[in-house]
Amino acid sequence: MRRTAALLLAVPVFLSAQAPLPDNGRLDATWFGPAATFQASKTLGFQWLKTGLDLRHRSLRLKAWEPAAWLLGKRATKDQLVLERLEGSLLPELAQGLQKGLKGALPVSRTEGDLILVGRVVDAVGEESDSMSSGPSFLSLDLKLVDADSGELLGAFHTTLRGLGTDLLVIQYSQWCEHLGQLLSPLARHLLVAAAVSPGLVKPTPPVAAPAFDLEGALRRIEGLKRDGLLTEAECQVLRLKAAERAK
Repeated sequence: MRRTAALLLAVPVFLSAQAPLPDNGRLDATWFGPAATFQASKTLGFQWLKTGLDLRHRSLRLKAWEPAAWLLGKRATKDQLVLERLEGSLLPELAQGLQKGLKGALPVSRTEGDLILVGRVVDAVGEESDSMSSGPSFLSLDLKLVDADSGELLGAFHTTLRGLGTDLLVIQYSQWCEHLGQLLSPLARHLLVAAAVSPGLVKPTPPVAAPAFDLEGALRRIEGLKRDGLLTEAECQVLRLKAAERAK
């Protein structure tokens, strides 16, 4: 009886030790530091913001991303190719999405700003190159917002995005960046009023050009998935609308 009771008492401890890692091991909290306590988010995956964060009169500088971390180990060639195809669009799409979500509440630049936003890719999964149709691709990434002077962590974000081929994966990433801008916008909304009163207070920053989106290619890919029975007509309609929005 004593042995049975001891085993029963040990079960909760064992189950706790076996708890799954966030995002199946793709979220490494040590990269962000001890301050970040992540919460699940419907639009951003996982997020954390410093309590009482005030972004009024601040400006945001997008720093070049760190090398890919490959937290689950180096992937096959097809997975590394996904990252190679997407690397050139990560910063331009981030700038464009943030500016769209912020709606002018916070200046965004590649060269100036007292806030720094830096990211890294932590995992990628590519479509099978020998398949007649495009399979799902995945991209896992981290972003952290820090004070440029002190290095203090102000915000932390992690997500895993899924798209049927790299073109649609870019659409998912663009939307995610816009959601991030929408999250930060209320923290800097005072600038909207100030800019209206004094136009010289906020210097406009030219948008960072994003690579041209191949709308026709994306639509052909969607139709191919439908023909192969991988998408319903309703799912195709949603993806067509997203592709059209991305091409605007």
